[in-house]
Amino acid sequence: MITKSKLSADPTALILGIISLVIILFGCCCGFLAVVSLILSIIGLVTATNSLKDYYANPDVFSHQSKQNVYTAKIICIIGTVVSALFILAFAAAFMIYQISLSDLFKEKIEEINSNKANDSLFNNESVIEYKINDSIYKDSTYVDSLNSN
Repeated sequence: MITKSKLSADPTALILGIISLVIILFGCCCGFLAVVSLILSIIGLVTATNSLKDYYANPDVFSHQSKQNVYTAKIICIIGTVVSALFILAFAAAFMIYQISLSDLFKEKIEEINSNKANDSLFNNESVIEYKINDSIYKDSTYVDSLNSN
């Protein structure tokens, strides 16, 4: 009986694909692990694809079981790549939403500070609206300006 050799990515691509899936499923709370999982699954996918090309170029040299293992590894790596990419996109979207809400909060605080600087009242927390009509210098100056315009 003739023994046929295994493909070069037979154990490697399968191990990389399984590690990628384990990392993304159990370590999904950390965005950095999604990047590591994506890198591992892409490396496994490339090695599996190259080994399948070698098999189809010369199928008599390699065993059919090794081809099946590499094909399974390719499917696992594709799943790992898609899931990792989805997690990275979800983290990016969450980060963008967080940054937008954080920038709105900063904008509101800056506008509040600027409105306090523009307030020309005697006390820091007192606004112009709280003045009585007869006591306001602003009201008197408006009245004088309106007399000049007639």
